[in-house]
Amino acid sequence: MSDKARKLYVEGVAASEQNRWADAYASFVAAWALQKHYTIVGGIGTCELMLQRYRDAAEHLAIYVRELANDTTATPEEREAAAAAYAQARAEVGAVIVSANVPGAKVLVDGSPVGTTPLVDPVFVEPGPHTITVQHDGHAPESSAVDVARGGEIQRAFELEQLVVRAPPEPAPAPPPPPAMAERSSAPIVAGASVAAAGVIAGVVFTLVANAKANSVREQHTKIGAPVNCNAATNDEQMQQQCNKLSTLVDGRDLFSNLALWSFVGGGAVAVGTLGYWLASPSTPPEKRHVRVVPLVAPGAGGIVASGVF
Repeated sequence: MSDKARKLYVEGVAASEQNRWADAYASFVAAWALQKHYTIVGGIGTCELMLQRYRDAAEHLAIYVRELANDTTATPEEREAAAAAYAQARAEVGAVIVSANVPGAKVLVDGSPVGTTPLVDPVFVEPGPHTITVQHDGHAPESSAVDVARGGEIQRAFELEQLVVRAPPEPAPAPPPPPAMAERSSAPIVAGASVAAAGVIAGVVFTLVANAKANSVREQHTKIGAPVNCNAATNDEQMQQQCNKLSTLVDGRDLFSNLALWSFVGGGAVAVGTLGYWLASPSTPPEKRHVRVVPLVAPGAGGIVASGVF
């Protein structure tokens, strides 16, 4: 026993001899905190008995009696006095002998831990109903309700069932990747779009020129006045010149109207061909594709414009 613990122990003994049980208890508890010696726990149990803390007294005096029996230097009188003190405390409380099939299981009384299996001494309880619980990691806890009379003793054996750890279910296999789409060449699309655009632009230009020629034809008709037969032999030279000019203007109007028409037709045909190629080799998912076709109409000509995502 260390010097400090011995000093406190001696102080506790002196206080006990003067029946100052609370002071003695404080000294013994302080000494026990410094060194776990059975003679100190015997002093604690004796003070608790005199202070009528019977459950704690029984717990500590049980340790004292057990350790004293193993001490060859202890006298029969000391063993008898220790046994008598323990019997006095034991008569005031109940005892539960707890066993379990799993070593190292935690034992609790009404939710408060009191030790681990295997327990050397009984579990001491105040008389009345209590709940004994035994629990261990990896096992299902088990509880038992007990009602122990003053001075009585019962036994409880606990069989803890091991928990079955199930492996988590395997994740569902990932869906196969979608088939790769053939990579299309952009050269035909660019070329077709360029030709179609050129055809549409040429058609627009030719339409504008044809419209201008048509205006000139109407103006020339106004100059000539009443309907005149330009093939009549009786026309004078001035009238024949006006007729020739009118004929030239009509030929120019018809020429540019035809050029505009065939430009729109050619550009539209190329646009349709390019669109067909684009749809035959798509690079855009089907749900995102859309096409918009807009007709283009002009005097003496027409065509289509296609746009969208393919």
